[in-house]
Amino acid sequence: MSPTEWQAAEKLLPRARTLAGTFAHGSGPNCFGTVMAAAGVLGAELEWMQREPFEEFLANHTHAGGKDDHPGTLLVWRSKGRQLEHAAVTLGGGWALHKPSQTWMTPRAVLPAPALIRAYRTPGHRLERRTLL
Repeated sequence: MSPTEWQAAEKLLPRARTLAGTFAHGSGPNCFGTVMAAAGVLGAELEWMQREPFEEFLANHTHAGGKDDHPGTLLVWRSKGRQLEHAAVTLGGGWALHKPSQTWMTPRAVLPAPALIRAYRTPGHRLERRTLL
């Protein structure tokens, strides 16, 4: 990402640049906490964020819809039963931030949004988009 893209993303995602490429201190921290932390929720990147607090975050800080090339679109994958399975957030310019697993050895990664979306296609899961308020 260019410095200009990071600067534009910072308005909605004040901690995304700080988190990008970092590792958790131990296993547990996951994609939900990474998304919340990027949006400014202090300490969220340190927790094994459960589905319920993330659902509450979605309800209180986002609205339906979004565009993959704009900063602040949450990419949320759900199973057939509508259970949360994975989340990422777009940074703008075609980039997205996510944490691929809750193990200590996987960094918080910035990837091209289309590649991330393709990588998480799973039978029975559906992708929804939500925009940060």
